[in-house]
Amino acid sequence: MRKTLNWREFRALCEAKSQKYSREFVVINPWEPTSQVCSECGYKWGKLDLKIRSVQCLNCGTEHDRDENAAKNINKVGRGHCHDSKRTRIDRKTTSVAS
Repeated sequence: MRKTLNWREFRALCEAKSQKYSREFVVINPWEPTSQVCSECGYKWGKLDLKIRSVQCLNCGTEHDRDENAAKNINKVGRGHCHDSKRTRIDRKTTSVAS
């Protein structure tokens, strides 16, 4: 029977593999609001219900898949780019897009 890995073991394996192949392994803050910020303009729309799978930013008009947007933001944060809080203070709301 195959053992199921827990998160710590998975992370350790990823770190070891990264080291073996001379790759950089970066850990970001687990509380980083990656699904709450537009990956194009940095506008922060805040928490969304998990059933909302796509959003359209009213600041820049970009339509995002929730998970793809979060992945782009994780990549940015991992490379040292922070969410710009000055650009996120626009008084507009982001709406969910009907699928």
